[in-house]
Amino acid sequence: MPEAFVARQPIFDRNLHVAGYELLFRGGDATSAMIADAEGATASVVLNSFTEIGLERLVGAKPAWVNVSREFVLDGLAATVPPSVVGLEILEDELLDERFVHALIELKRQGYRIALDDFAYSVSAERLLSLVDVVKLDLIGLGREGMAREVARLKPHGMTLLAEKVESHEEHAYCVELGCDLFQGFFFCRPELLHNRGIVANRASVLQIVAALQDPTVQLGQLERMIGRDVGLSFRLLRYINSAFFGLRFEVSSIGQALALLGVQNLRRWATLTVLASIDGKPPELTVTALVRARFCELAGDQLAGPRPGELFTLGLFSVIDALMDAPIEEVVAMIPFPSDMRDALIAREGEKGELLGCVTALEAGDFDSAQRLVRGAGDLYLEALLWANDASNALFEESAAAAA
Repeated sequence: MPEAFVARQPIFDRNLHVAGYELLFRGGDATSAMIADAEGATASVVLNSFTEIGLERLVGAKPAWVNVSREFVLDGLAATVPPSVVGLEILEDELLDERFVHALIELKRQGYRIALDDFAYSVSAERLLSLVDVVKLDLIGLGREGMAREVARLKPHGMTLLAEKVESHEEHAYCVELGCDLFQGFFFCRPELLHNRGIVANRASVLQIVAALQDPTVQLGQLERMIGRDVGLSFRLLRYINSAFFGLRFEVSSIGQALALLGVQNLRRWATLTVLASIDGKPPELTVTALVRARFCELAGDQLAGPRPGELFTLGLFSVIDALMDAPIEEVVAMIPFPSDMRDALIAREGEKGELLGCVTALEAGDFDSAQRLVRGAGDLYLEALLWANDASNALFEESAAAAA
């Protein structure tokens, strides 16, 4: 059976909360362009999401947005998705004749949300502005001046403006200032660097704990003492081990029992993740991204001869450490006792481990061709990692919310 590729890209609001996800798809032979059969691709991603995967597992309670072609709309395929959970993105360069416009009017009447993608002003596109809920503006394609011009032109129409391909915190701040409402891009995975600041004190202490956790000689007793000194961490451990994620038939009531059940490797993994997730001012989606990468590297590592699964999980988890610490990756990695191949992979994407990171980041960007060349079965592994990360992050955020209550 041909491998299918599904990628998920978060859409953020102004507070960096996830407002929805765009689903990208490629089926069959990943060397054939998705656009060659746009309606077939959309139909496939919808079918897979609802039947084989389960849309709720893929996007949770957030709305999903899928690209649809003119043919998808005119052939009535939109009826395969409920308007309450799926939004439809149409390309601005579709043939905007009366038949297509009337079909969009009917979709709006049925309650569908419609986004206009890759927008650039034209007389023909203007007639759609009263129909669409969201207009997507490509920051890279338009440039800053073009972006400002389009925002000023669209603001009076009152629709939601989404800035896409936002790749840095500076670009995000610029788009916020212009008046954009939603944001898509990989800026949230980048550090917000301030010159000559260094790693701030509270995050440096977090790194000290993380470094101790990564010591390959650390013993269960040392980890128990480390966790026992932190009441919040102890509470979170009990919440975690008793969560639905583990599905235990009995309640764990002591730290010692929890540690015995988890073991050193799982405890190191959980504690590292919990400590990193406790860093203030970072969107939860950054933790989810770290989890997806960690699980993907762990699964894909079966194709490598040497590395242990725990090592590869840590590799994926730490691929966002610069964004969490708001410091250059070289500076952060220097404080953690990683072997040289881990450092090379994290800093320069070099070596076999670097290829694993390169593969999963290619999948996140929808670059399925590159991903397929780097790792065999990458699409299926990514989907498995994504579903696992959703379940794991739900347990993590539940325990964090309980600890803060």
